[in-house]
Amino acid sequence: MNKILISIALIVFLMQGALAMDKHNGVEMQPGESEFENLFEKGIGEPWLGGNPPSLGSLDMTFSQYYSINEGLGPKKHIEAPKKHEITDGMPATVYISYQMQAVPYTQYKTYSKYAEENALWILGAASWTQYAQVPQGSSLSLLAISSSGGNGYLYEIDPNGLLSKSDYYLFPGDSQIAFSADSIGQYILLFIIGGQVSNSVVIDVVPFEPPYQFPTLISPIQPYDQGFFPPSTPIPTSGDSTAIIESQGMRGYQVFLDGNYIGIEGMGGDPLDGKFTFKVVGNQNHEVRVYDGQFNYPKTMYFDRGGTKIIHVEPGTAVYI
Repeated sequence: MNKILISIALIVFLMQGALAMDKHNGVEMQPGESEFENLFEKGIGEPWLGGNPPSLGSLDMTFSQYYSINEGLGPKKHIEAPKKHEITDGMPATVYISYQMQAVPYTQYKTYSKYAEENALWILGAASWTQYAQVPQGSSLSLLAISSSGGNGYLYEIDPNGLLSKSDYYLFPGDSQIAFSADSIGQYILLFIIGGQVSNSVVIDVVPFEPPYQFPTLISPIQPYDQGFFPPSTPIPTSGDSTAIIESQGMRGYQVFLDGNYIGIEGMGGDPLDGKFTFKVVGNQNHEVRVYDGQFNYPKTMYFDRGGTKIIHVEPGTAVYI
């Protein structure tokens, strides 16, 4: 019995010690963060700031400018050799510094003399550069390594399992572009060294890729509606031998037009606010039915049989379908 109690106590002690090793200033750390701290203790990199990133869990689309989805392409190399990069479209308006994404105008950032002299690593975006991004698994990013001298150096990477790898590359004087493929879910931390000078780190959080929901067969594209247009105060009544019913699960209070004429608002004039709007049309001919939700115009021209009933489905962000 005593041996069993001693064994249990030893296991608990070791577990507590392991948890304590993965904490920094009271904040529990991911495997990669712990390895980053180990690098700093050896004189490489910077102290880990800790805390939570701006977004965790499902994909945050605010980072969409920093990656592309590799659709229909074969597997890519995880990290490509650096290529000479020429900035042809001008500098970014804003840079986001550190894991906490502190926004700084690029013109202000360049006034800091120390930044002009140090090696710098960025994630390239369409309108900004960042040192942190959240991307879907399988996507591609472009890293920008800036070094005034260039030369042979080392790229350090800590993967989601906390494993450290070091690759030797030649970086061009000025700017070098490094293609990065987000292979595995979890956190990557990267930095480089040239001539003993260490760059800042970049952090890439990779989350599961969820393809966008595919709605039923879409017939016609959504078209922006003239925001300056207002329907007449009095709707035009309709008549005919066929019935049209508009149904929507997500739209209420939408305006309805028939052949260019305003005929009513769902939920007003005696119509219940239930997403449905019913009206009459003349059969055996085509009619244009258009729904306006206050932001977008959803049009569809369709044929109505004499004496029949046609149900028309309209949902926000999709096209009209039958």
